[in-house]
Amino acid sequence: MSRKNKASSQAGLNDRLGSFDLEPPKIYRDSSNGKNPSERSTKKAKNKVELRRRQDKKRKLKKRVRNTLAGILVVLLLAGVGIILSLTVFFKIDAITPGGSGIYSSDEIIAVSGIEIEQNLFLIDTEEIAANIESALPWAYSVKVERSLPGEVKITVTDATAAYAIKNEDKTYIVLDDNFKVLETASEKRPSATVLIACDTVAKADAGYKIEFENDEISQALSSLAAAIKSTSFTEATKIKSNGAGDNYIVYDSRITFKLGSVDDLEEKIYRGLAVCEKLNESNPGAKGTLDLRYDKESYFTSK
Repeated sequence: MSRKNKASSQAGLNDRLGSFDLEPPKIYRDSSNGKNPSERSTKKAKNKVELRRRQDKKRKLKKRVRNTLAGILVVLLLAGVGIILSLTVFFKIDAITPGGSGIYSSDEIIAVSGIEIEQNLFLIDTEEIAANIESALPWAYSVKVERSLPGEVKITVTDATAAYAIKNEDKTYIVLDDNFKVLETASEKRPSATVLIACDTVAKADAGYKIEFENDEISQALSSLAAAIKSTSFTEATKIKSNGAGDNYIVYDSRITFKLGSVDDLEEKIYRGLAVCEKLNESNPGAKGTLDLRYDKESYFTSK
């Protein structure tokens, strides 16, 4: 074939191929996101390093937790040993120091306290001991029991003051403090400056304990009268009487009876009565009679 014919044949072939509009061949990579083997290997290595790092972190955390728990256990163990030693070996009572009372001796106070030398300082119940002393020693108005390291117990007793008296059938007197605790059950004389309680319904009167009345309503009313006398500093009161919640009396200076009615607003009634007595004393110092204070803001005096 001549050169001219070859050229003509090649041109015709090219024209035929062009009519198919063919694209250049594409290059396809493997299935690992277009990454070559070296990139995949690097990623796997990084993942292994991150996994080891997380595992190391967990191991360290577990180790810290174990060490912390072990430390807490040691502290609790030492604390337990310390408590056991303090209750068995240390802090034993070696001194009991009473004081404050002008009525009872130190030996009497110690004897009724129930505290013993060599007893553990922290095993005693201070409140129970104080209550026991107040019951065993009627004239002990209040008792304070304190621990003092390393081994001393201090007992402070405040003596009671006779505040009320109830006359017995045999003409002796039951003597009470201002909380109605029985100080004496058969005093031959009524102590000076005591307020007489006009009452014949005593159910129980044991020295060292609060008096008990047969009628609860009268008991509560008398307690209310005593509390009002204390809060108003009613020093001129010489006698109280209750027939129940709505019928109550206080006698002023053994000559003027305050008729109070109910125990409501007792302080206001007492202050009003004292103001009236002050005016009466100016005009008639020896006035005797009944002052009716039952009605709000109105007072009526009836002389004898």
